[in-house]
Amino acid sequence: MWGRKVGIGIALGMCLLHAASLPQQLVWRDGSRVSVLRMPVDSGESLIMLHLTQQLEYSLSLSGVLFINWEHDSNGNQVMMVQDLIYQCRAESGKTFRFSQKMAHHLGVQYFFDSIVRVHVDDNQFETRMEWKIWKNHGGFFSALLSTRIFNCYQTMVNDSGNLVRTLSSSFLTPFTGLFSGGIQLKWPLLGSLNIGLTSAKLTWVRDRGIYETLQVTTYYGVPLEKRYLFEYGLSIQLLINHDLLKWLHWDCDLIIFKNTNLPPDISVKNNLGFRLTKFLKARIQTRLYYEERVSKKVQLENLVSVGFVVQF
Repeated sequence: MWGRKVGIGIALGMCLLHAASLPQQLVWRDGSRVSVLRMPVDSGESLIMLHLTQQLEYSLSLSGVLFINWEHDSNGNQVMMVQDLIYQCRAESGKTFRFSQKMAHHLGVQYFFDSIVRVHVDDNQFETRMEWKIWKNHGGFFSALLSTRIFNCYQTMVNDSGNLVRTLSSSFLTPFTGLFSGGIQLKWPLLGSLNIGLTSAKLTWVRDRGIYETLQVTTYYGVPLEKRYLFEYGLSIQLLINHDLLKWLHWDCDLIIFKNTNLPPDISVKNNLGFRLTKFLKARIQTRLYYEERVSKKVQLENLVSVGFVVQF
């Protein structure tokens, strides 16, 4: 009799221990999905669901120009190398909240035969973004976009003696710009998004104070000589497109417009078309458009066509 009671007690105790362990289960799915804190009465859905994704892409391209018996631009022979490094990470909680970070590094070096070596492309950006869904394809966002160059940039010209003279025009954190905005987001599934910054601010900071004396100016990128930085309030619009037009053709576009109360809008456009030739070979057409009245009253446009080696993780 007592033996039967002891056996039943042990069985009940084992069942209670198993049930108590359910709320503390930790499940790692596919290395990127975490499910924790399940209820004692398991409904099959976790209270916390976090999905993490990462992507790293590196590309390297090399191009050259060689003239023979060329009567124009005799010093135009050159070799150019361009590297691109893009890292992205994203954390999502269902379809209602997303936190993402992106680091983009673009560096190009030009070598002119019997002449100079210069850094032609030096563009580095770090972007942090938070997005949350309010209704269907509408939501809110907050973003911070920081950018600077790494290496020195020089203006090269020929002086009265016929010699090449280099003048420093920009360097690391000279200038450094940050665009901070928050507002309304409109999304187009599988295409991109339109971000309207109802509250925006732009920071321009100059680290190297000697740039004013070098260029013999009193204002540099809108920052006066007597100040270290310029802080502006205004409105902003950002159009982001990231879409596969075809299986082998990808379109990536980033349009940013910032408008303060006193000056015409600052416009920056980066448009890329990527052609996947093979698994490790890719062609790219890059177009950059830039306009800021305090820097130049002309619209600056750059086009770059490259074919190179690509690795994606």
